[in-house]
Amino acid sequence: MSGDDLLLEARKLEQNLLNFFWRQGVSYGEGEDLVQETYIRLWEYRDRYRPTAKLSTFLFMIARQVWIDALRRRTRRESREESWGRERPETVEPPSPGVKEDVRWAVSRLSEPLREVIELGVFQDLPYAEVAEILSIPVGTVKSRMSNALKKLKEIFDDEGS
Repeated sequence: MSGDDLLLEARKLEQNLLNFFWRQGVSYGEGEDLVQETYIRLWEYRDRYRPTAKLSTFLFMIARQVWIDALRRRTRRESREESWGRERPETVEPPSPGVKEDVRWAVSRLSEPLREVIELGVFQDLPYAEVAEILSIPVGTVKSRMSNALKKLKEIFDDEGS
C-alpha cells in the first residue's frame, strides 16, 4: 500500500481519532490538532506499516503516542505556569445533564491506564488483542484493567447517586 493510499484509508478513521482524543479530555480544537499530528506521524512511519496488521491498530498506536507527547508538553507548560505563580485551570468538568456527558465525566475521573482500555475497548470497539497490541501490554492485563475500570465507573456512579 502506497503512502497516499495509507493516508486515504486513515482519513476514514478521522472521527474515531477525534473521539479518542476528546475522551482523553482534550478540547475539540486541540483534538483536531492531535489528529493532524497523528497523520503526520503516520506519513513519517508509513514504511513500518505492514498490511497484515489492521490499519486502525497501527493508527491508534501512533495516536496514543501523540496524546502522551501532548500530555508531556502540557505538564511542562503547567509546571512553568505554576512556578510563575499562575493558577492552573480545572480540567475535569462536573457532570451536566445527559447520559453522554455523565459517562464522559466519569471516564475522565479514571486513571490513565483504565481510561485507555475503556476508550479503545468500549468506545472504539476494538478486540482485546488489538488493545493489547496498541498499549504494548498482555491481553490478560487489558482484561484486568477493563474489569477494574468498570468496577471503578460503577463506584463513581454509585457515589454520585448517593
